Amino acid sequence: KEVYNDYLVQLFTSTNNDHNAGPIYRWAANMVKECPRLVSRPIYGFFWEVRQDSMKNEVGSEQQSIVLSQVNRLGELRNRVMHGFFVLPPEENRREADFIGELLISAQEAGLWELSTGHEFHFLQKGQFTGIFKLNDINLWKLYSKFSSPFGQLALRIAQEQAPDFWLNEEKALGMEIDQERSLRFRAPIEVLTNFVKNRDQGAFALWVHPKDRDADAFFSEIRDSLTAITDTRIVAYGLHELGISFTGDFLLRRIISVLDSDGKFAKSDKKLVDVLKAVRLSTTDRVVVLINRVHLALFSTQHITRIHNVLFENRIFLVAVGHHYEYFNSIFNASYKLEHSTGIPSADEAKVALRNYLRFKGPSYERAEDRSDVQMLEEILQKLTMELSRGKEIYARRFADENQYDVEFVHEIFAVLHPWLRSARKPFEEDQVDELYGFPSVMTEVTPIYLALGRRDLKLEYQHKTLSL
Repeated sequence: KEVYNDYLVQLFTSTNNDHNAGPIYRWAANMVKECPRLVSRPIYGFFWEVRQDSMKNEVGSEQQSIVLSQVNRLGELRNRVMHGFFVLPPEENRREADFIGELLISAQEAGLWELSTGHEFHFLQKGQFTGIFKLNDINLWKLYSKFSSPFGQLALRIAQEQAPDFWLNEEKALGMEIDQERSLRFRAPIEVLTNFVKNRDQGAFALWVHPKDRDADAFFSEIRDSLTAITDTRIVAYGLHELGISFTGDFLLRRIISVLDSDGKFAKSDKKLVDVLKAVRLSTTDRVVVLINRVHLALFSTQHITRIHNVLFENRIFLVAVGHHYEYFNSIFNASYKLEHSTGIPSADEAKVALRNYLRFKGPSYERAEDRSDVQMLEEILQKLTMELSRGKEIYARRFADENQYDVEFVHEIFAVLHPWLRSARKPFEEDQVDELYGFPSVMTEVTPIYLALGRRDLKLEYQHKTLSL
């Protein structure tokens, strides 16, 4: 499942201390639970145990699979030790050591670490856990590309992204011929961008395109040509892909380092990528610009390239992005320009793709049983909203939620999904009027309950309606 594959990629590309053992075990347990081939194997018992639901009567009793308490106890022990300054009473140390010993013997007897697939794993060697999940050698992705599963296809894509011809293909994709009409359309935003780059030492600039704009790739190509023409400027340009790791900050940092480190001096450095970047950046006084296409893909990933915008800023590297405008990006880019295009409601397929991309790393997930009801609710709100918008209505989030008895936070999420497609605005609540004689509102409006709850009327209501319209 995509949600699990994304987690594994994140685990394999993160530094070793980014993930605690407890959450890793929980993720693994959920993966095991949904794998029919593991349910009947002895190792299943190291993740789940079946108990009768004591809250049910005898007739309606149900079996519940719960996380194995013995293994889960290790997580609790870890927390006790960590928060107790690594000190436990001697008798408890002995008791816990005996317990862990018995558990390890049982795991060995059950073949928990035995490989029967014929495949290799970087974190499991010779029947033992290596203690390292991170793929320090990026070429090891080829190990997993041999699998016929979706994760194998994902690993193959990641392996291809490590190859030199990946960047050659990116260069070829940028070599587009632009007709005069489109060139004129792009002139104003590109002029604003080039002035921004020429007159500053660092910064982040976004060029927003409408999701239905078919000129987005041509626009990106023209931007790249214009930035390349600026003297003493080095460009790192490519487009994000929804699969693979091209959307991660580490992938971008490696590319910047390779572009700046022409002599290969830092190619085999054991330092952190951020430290290597700092050293490499000192080797040149050239202006450095990172140009990213489709920046909206893999939105909300903790490893997304936009998460390292401060690192780029500190090293005097410009971040220029082309993509769909989500409000989430407003805190990242300190300047922007929106390419003119008429608004439009997404089709059913376009809306589905947009919602999946929005929820992929943020949640709730389509593929997790506990999240399905929330996802269905979001889909229902999205469908109803687009139907109302197609009739030319202006939708107020708070009023729409109340009229249809939806949770307003769910409505706000769908407003955020549709933000790149439509016109967004904020409008004040409808004020009431106080009767001069009685000192009480003569007509109740939507602000009256707020004032009554506050017990005062001398406050300015800064909270406003969110609206969407064509």
